Amino acid sequence: MAVVILAIVLGVVAVVAVAALWRVRVLTRRLAAAVARADGAEAKVAAGLEREAALEERHQQMTAERRRFEESIAELEGERSRLKRSLDEGSGEVQRLRSDLSHRADELAVAQGAARVAEAAAAAAVAQADASHEELVEARGEAERLRLELEAARDEARVAAEGSAIGGPAPAVGLVDALWAFERGRSTRTWRQSVASDPTGAGPFAEGADPARAALEVEAAALREDAGAVLGTEWRLDDPLPASTGLLVVRAGQELLAAASRTVDEAVLVVERDTDAVVLSLCGPDGEAIGLTEVVDGAGLPGLAPDDTSLRVPLGG
Repeated sequence: MAVVILAIVLGVVAVVAVAALWRVRVLTRRLAAAVARADGAEAKVAAGLEREAALEERHQQMTAERRRFEESIAELEGERSRLKRSLDEGSGEVQRLRSDLSHRADELAVAQGAARVAEAAAAAAVAQADASHEELVEARGEAERLRLELEAARDEARVAAEGSAIGGPAPAVGLVDALWAFERGRSTRTWRQSVASDPTGAGPFAEGADPARAALEVEAAALREDAGAVLGTEWRLDDPLPASTGLLVVRAGQELLAAASRTVDEAVLVVERDTDAVVLSLCGPDGEAIGLTEVVDGAGLPGLAPDDTSLRVPLGG
């Protein structure tokens, strides 16, 4: 009986052992599978870390690339601004050139009109001269006389305009008016090109004002803009000047201002009246008179005062 029981116990133990062994093998296989999965997960984690490192490196590269792009954009913006400024400056120069061309075209139209009038007068004279040989000879003689008178008038105009006729006889009223018309036209062009903020304005010659004063103020302002010299005018006359005197004052003042712009840093052109003359002088910033021989060649300025600090223009009618 005991043997049977022992056999049964041993059989149960054997069964339990076999079951336990089988259980261990199953658990071992599961553990191996779990270890394999863990190794795969670890590999995936490592691969993920590598990808993350690669992405971080790529992010840094893209950040650096973006900075380079931003720097390039800033440089291009600066270049665009410089080009825009150059374009604006070029547009202003083109506008000034167009304005000057327009004025020159107006002058050409006036000259062409005068030429057409002269041609018509010449054609009429020739038609009349065809009536007889004697009339033709007389017409030719008259034309030669007019030519000589015209040349004489041009010589007088040149002398008056250059100021070399100071103290001489006054030019004819019609000639003075013509010279003043040319001078006003030149001053207006200078004002539009170098002085005026709005070149389409009415011009520097206000109605009722002395045109000589306006012309010298335009000259000083233009030299300030074009030559960079600190120049000004001080007009100490109460009444407008006679036309012939004013024309000489303008030409003399223009020469003094032009010379001062090349030789001194700062000066004021003072225009005042003496008993029988208009006196022009240059003063420095301290109010002291500047010797004209320091500015221009005195031999080239007729009427230079003995103290060499002023230029006298006799008053004309």
